[in-house]
Amino acid sequence: MTTRYLTMGIQFLNSFIIAALLGPLYLGIWGFINLILQYAAQINLGIPYSLNVMLSVNKDDDRQTRELLSGGVYFYLFITLVFLALLSLYGFLGLDWGDKYRFSDYIIPVFLIAILSHFNTLFTNYFRIKNKLKEIMFFQSIVPVMTLLAVFLVEEKELLIKVLVGVMLTGQLLSLVIFLLKLDVKISFRRSPLSAVMPLLLRKGLYLFIYNASFYLIIISTRTVVSAFYEPMEFGYFTFAFTLANAVMLLFDSFSFLIYPKILNRLSRNDQSQSLRILDMVRNGYVVAVHLIMYSFILLFPLIIYFFPAYQSQYKTFGLIVMTLVFYANCYIYSSVLIARSRENILGGMAFSILTINVLFALIIAAVFRWSYEYVILATLLAYVVYNILLTLQANRLLLLKNNWKTVMADNFPLSLYIPFTLCFVFTVTEQPHGYFGIVLLLFVLLNIRKLKGLKDLFMKILKNPQSVNI
Repeated sequence: MTTRYLTMGIQFLNSFIIAALLGPLYLGIWGFINLILQYAAQINLGIPYSLNVMLSVNKDDDRQTRELLSGGVYFYLFITLVFLALLSLYGFLGLDWGDKYRFSDYIIPVFLIAILSHFNTLFTNYFRIKNKLKEIMFFQSIVPVMTLLAVFLVEEKELLIKVLVGVMLTGQLLSLVIFLLKLDVKISFRRSPLSAVMPLLLRKGLYLFIYNASFYLIIISTRTVVSAFYEPMEFGYFTFAFTLANAVMLLFDSFSFLIYPKILNRLSRNDQSQSLRILDMVRNGYVVAVHLIMYSFILLFPLIIYFFPAYQSQYKTFGLIVMTLVFYANCYIYSSVLIARSRENILGGMAFSILTINVLFALIIAAVFRWSYEYVILATLLAYVVYNILLTLQANRLLLLKNNWKTVMADNFPLSLYIPFTLCFVFTVTEQPHGYFGIVLLLFVLLNIRKLKGLKDLFMKILKNPQSVNI
């Protein structure tokens, strides 16, 4: 976790330096490249998700682990052929998609990055289950560190984008080499084990694919609408605010990344008291911490942005995006309950419905109302609110908890969290003086003083006993 936070600090610094060097227009091009990579990451039919769940549940069965991992590698070899076919088709048809973002100049390395990242994600799942974190630390750190070196060596804008793409490609390739060298399982393509394990991975993965793809496409589709209906410079502004907001939320990714297999393992045991303890820990620890960091960074935004005058007007965009991503974090525990209890089909259906709602409202805001680009994120905010309610209803039913609307609202939207949230939202939309957000932070602390004390105790427990997050 320590090295991950150091890496995220470098990522945080990189995002500012890149934004300053590229400016809004070229940052829009860089944002579009990353948007394509995010779409490519979803072309997996749910194999990494089913593999993650099945490895978590069967972590002590060496034979099953070997067969599951071999099946995943075999599938990604097939995905590689699909990517190469798409690339060939793009060139054969003479397509020029993404012309205003000059995407044709970067398409070959972007496709290679997408292929390598699929394999690295696969091996990351395995190494995480086995608690072998050094290789994962290398994978998560190599690109940010190389990027930090690159931004100090290159200043010309178009060249910098090419160098950044090259850094991503090199980092993915080196990570794959490390994973393969350190892998302690012999990959086998024998027909019998593969024929047994592949249907299991695909069957379980299909619903998880629908869920994960739909869930991640919610925010990706919002960015796509902005890239399509607004100018590259406006997309650059949106990209900057989104990158900064996402960097804030990454503070929690290392923790959730480590404990996710453990949570699935515990929730799958149908131990009611243990499930309720986990639910309470996440709601009163993880979610409260997310809100605290959100208010702190909104308050500190003028200080953070002081040295970047080209983006100083973006505090409304940043505020709306980071408040939206709070709901993204809120989905974490309730979706875990459904996955652990093998309700992927329900989860997938809900996520797809919410994706549809998001796209519809984003298009209405951009194409019908023609509001300014920063308001497109409101579609995602609405989608996440609905999604949280649906998830809570389903999770409470599985855990045999009270399941009326009053209970759902009290659990998912407690007044101690959402009175400050509503006040912050109003201040952001109406562009009140920034000192007002200090009032929001103070109100939040006063309303959640007991939960914050419990959060401190939990943090100290993890520091004193790191094995508490070991599956």
